[in-house]
Amino acid sequence: MKKAIILLSLTLTLFSINVLYGKEYVVSKIIDGDTIQLETGEIVRYLGVDTPELFKKEGRAEFYAREAARYNKRLVFLKKVRLEFDVEKKDNYGRLLAYVFVKNLFVNGELVKHGYAKVMIKPPNIKYKDMLLSYQQKAMDEEKGLWQEKKKDTESYYIGNKRTYTLHRPSCKFASKIPEKNRIIFRSRIDAIKIGYTPDRNCRP
Repeated sequence: MKKAIILLSLTLTLFSINVLYGKEYVVSKIIDGDTIQLETGEIVRYLGVDTPELFKKEGRAEFYAREAARYNKRLVFLKKVRLEFDVEKKDNYGRLLAYVFVKNLFVNGELVKHGYAKVMIKPPNIKYKDMLLSYQQKAMDEEKGLWQEKKKDTESYYIGNKRTYTLHRPSCKFASKIPEKNRIIFRSRIDAIKIGYTPDRNCRP
């Protein structure tokens, strides 16, 4: 029995090491500030962060989108990266969801730290939530990167979904569907963004 427990413990330890320090992949393409393609052809979407949109239906990139894509390229293009996963390994589009490392450099964190990305909390993937939020607060205080843009509130309040960490305008059709237990009211956009809420892409608060 004792041997079985020791064997199980060793197996779990080796599994953890494999997840954290496993295979490395070469990045073959930069799609935007938070998305890359590996030499295997797989697409990786960075977990916990959201950079400005580089490709929009309107045809115009968002503020600081090009800078974010360039910085991402500088960090990972043609370099070996290690992927660390959280609870969900893939999104609805089949993309890998990962925390990306180049040696000991935490790429997701670097993007937030220097103002190229906002924190985007998407439960249950919250492994580095506190670290990323602390990086974001410092970048906001120093008005780095995308935090140079000052967006004014256009609503008297906003509605957040505590389950999905999504922020909506009061008039948004999706806001009306949020169960009462999951609703949270914010008096400004920035209050929600500070703690990792992401503006809904439909109503765009």
